Amino acid sequence: MKYPLAIVHKLMEVYGSDVLVAYDIACAFSKTLARSSLGPRSRQLRMAGVVPAFHGHGHNRGCQVNWHPLYMEGVGKEDFEGCERCFSESNALAAGTRLASAFHREQAIEEFFHFWAEDKHLDSGASHLRLSCLVAHG
Repeated sequence: MKYPLAIVHKLMEVYGSDVLVAYDIACAFSKTLARSSLGPRSRQLRMAGVVPAFHGHGHNRGCQVNWHPLYMEGVGKEDFEGCERCFSESNALAAGTRLASAFHREQAIEEFFHFWAEDKHLDSGASHLRLSCLVAHG
């Protein structure tokens, strides 16, 4: 649990209060966090955990009611599975990179994540806003 604790520590440093942390085992991790040296600070900052929607269905009903995003106020439509979708899409790289040289494998992986990030940026509508501003201003 040292890596998740280190991540929580950094999140508290950078973002401060009212942070919601998604973790596949947030229900179990919350006990570890509470007993750690970070526990008092995480309570003070009102840090909370959530089990991502897909993973939450594998947990028992009591866990789902307390940790599933569907039942958490302020979560909105977020399912907290963005990383899972990204990693799932990146599986398509395996066929084209397994026999590639280290350089070409790294290049393909870098290109995939660059395209993935650009695609998500376009989906967010931010590029549309930027385009609208360019059209409006000249």
